[in-house]
Amino acid sequence: MTEPTLPPAAKSEQLLAPRSQLVGTVAALVGWIVVIVPIIATAALVFILVMNPDTSLANIGKIGLIFLGAVLLFCMIAAPHLVGQAVIHRERAMWLAALWTGIPTVAVIIFLLVLWIRSN
Repeated sequence: MTEPTLPPAAKSEQLLAPRSQLVGTVAALVGWIVVIVPIIATAALVFILVMNPDTSLANIGKIGLIFLGAVLLFCMIAAPHLVGQAVIHRERAMWLAALWTGIPTVAVIIFLLVLWIRSN
């Protein structure tokens, strides 16, 4: 009896060899250098807007701002780590996770830059 031959794996199913840990660590560190100031600025901005004494703390706008701020801060904290892991492992799912957290991170950075330029 002959053994059944397995069909060749599709190109998208082939796993690439992982890169070195150092390359992923450098990518994550660069990401942290980029997002550390926007994380602090976003947290301070949300805190200032929520703690405004002119309006009540329990209105729907402030509750929405708290939730949005928490989600955006989570994305900015997770993005550098996920990019580093995606660089190391080279898997599509890792790149998608990095993309899903990277898009809001880039949006916050652009928003803060526009806010800073407009204030000057």
